[in-house]
Amino acid sequence: MQKPQYSHYRWVIQSILFLIQIGLGLNFMAPSPLFLSIIENYGISKGIVGLLISSVTLVMALFLLPGGFLISKIGSKNAMILSGSLMSAGLLLPFVNSFPMIILLRIIFGIGAAISIPTTSAITMEWFKPKELSIINGINESGRALGVSLGVLLATPIANNIGWNTTLTFYSMIPAVATILWIIGGRTSKTKVNETPFSIHENLPFIFNRNVLILAIGTIGPLTLFVGYSAWLPTYYNEVKKMTLGEAGSIVSVIPLVNAMFNPISGIILSKFNSRRILLIFSGLILPLFAFGSVFAMNEIILLICVAGIGIFLSIFIVSIITIPMELPNVTASKVGIVTAAILTTGNLASVISPIFIGTFTDYSGSYIPALSIIAIMPLTLVISGWFLQIPKSNN
Repeated sequence: MQKPQYSHYRWVIQSILFLIQIGLGLNFMAPSPLFLSIIENYGISKGIVGLLISSVTLVMALFLLPGGFLISKIGSKNAMILSGSLMSAGLLLPFVNSFPMIILLRIIFGIGAAISIPTTSAITMEWFKPKELSIINGINESGRALGVSLGVLLATPIANNIGWNTTLTFYSMIPAVATILWIIGGRTSKTKVNETPFSIHENLPFIFNRNVLILAIGTIGPLTLFVGYSAWLPTYYNEVKKMTLGEAGSIVSVIPLVNAMFNPISGIILSKFNSRRILLIFSGLILPLFAFGSVFAMNEIILLICVAGIGIFLSIFIVSIITIPMELPNVTASKVGIVTAAILTTGNLASVISPIFIGTFTDYSGSYIPALSIIAIMPLTLVISGWFLQIPKSNN
């Protein structure tokens, strides 16, 4: 019997998924290098402008689980169409003229991004062989990280020519194009629309599984670090280290750029190295060191090494966190979206606070250092997660 998830068409599916991930990443952090322009445009505080990032992370946290449930109700293809359509909300930016309306569009984007993450996991598990999963997860995460990197790197030079508003509108065209391609070429393999009444009860064992809860705790630190530092390091480097916004954006873009390059390598490491616990613990210990270095380094070469280090160990973290649910007992393609969403919800909820905390604490203290230092130690949650995790060795 032919197994469609193993057919050659899976590479067409993967190509479209990769473009969708680029579109998600491109729009996620794009406002951060433009904070000062937006503050000047609307006369708002640093704490308030941080809502451009925090609003997205909040709704992503709130809608990850509903997104996972949605797959079983409307199917993975339809879920991805809905996701991509919502992620294209920024196309409406030319028609809004107030900061609250921009926040509304960011919220809509965040809902779409939340649905995309578990849907991508479900589609990946539908189409690819078990031994391919960690590598494909690495490729997908590379697309997302590449999008973040390009979004941060190109935002300032593009905005200098066409304005910050038009820049963000232009970025929204990428998920729109990807969605059109998915409508044309996207197919479902195994996950079907659930025609029976939805039962929360039958999914509770997957959501409140011991390993799922432990992994959820582990996500708090690295996601808080990534969101907070991506949002505020460009402004910190500009105001404190006296870099231009272009230089600052270029340095910070190294984090997702290195992350994008290393994600496939992380996938290969996971396919060859069975101990997920050691990888999580090691990442949790090293990330704070590089985080402190990215704040205090005076030499530009050391600074670049530190931000690159953050990108590498965030890569090992995220590819592990996306792959481990696919290896848990009794987790099928129809359930992996729910499990992945349950794990990532906690970290995303915590990361909501990060940009607001850094901006607000900086407003009150007059210095970025205390807030950035607190966020730097947060990845130690990965050590806790790795220490208590109990899963069988990978069968890959």
